[in-house]
Amino acid sequence: MHSNKYEDLLERLEGEEFEQFELGADVYQQLLAIYLYQNKLANAKLLWMRIPDKLKDDKELNQLNLLNLALQHNNYADFFRNIKYDWSERVRAPIEDLLVKQREELFNLMGSAYVSIYQQNLLELSQMSEDELKKTCTALNWSEELDGDRVILKPKYREAASSRSNDDQLLKLTEFVTFLEN
Repeated sequence: MHSNKYEDLLERLEGEEFEQFELGADVYQQLLAIYLYQNKLANAKLLWMRIPDKLKDDKELNQLNLLNLALQHNNYADFFRNIKYDWSERVRAPIEDLLVKQREELFNLMGSAYVSIYQQNLLELSQMSEDELKKTCTALNWSEELDGDRVILKPKYREAASSRSNDDQLLKLTEFVTFLEN
């Protein structure tokens, strides 16, 4: 999945917003959903500010704005809590793609930032069922250990990228500067 997936629809919707005086909530819903999927959070925020006040009472628009706020504040728990909503057909596809993308990002971050994490903490953060989490962890080759009655998840060890070439370049640069000084 890439951000160009909804580019044609986005261009059409932006054209409608630019050309028409009054739009329905459905156009704004689609625009917000696509901006969120494309990680254009500033565009989503500015769109929210342009939406007429009478349309801001729309439940789905409010729910999309809550997703935007959670993403802006890097609050995964709120994001995954707020994305559990009965989305209309017109925004369901970009929202489902956004959910997949955010879960991938969450597990990549967890895998690179932590040596281990309690299963319960990850369940609360990701708002996944225990079965979904087990399937995801199995697919990522994460291992499980028990700490009494608590399950600890351990991401697959990733070897850090070699910094040898950087060290070599720094050594050459140091030798060159030393040569110039003498």
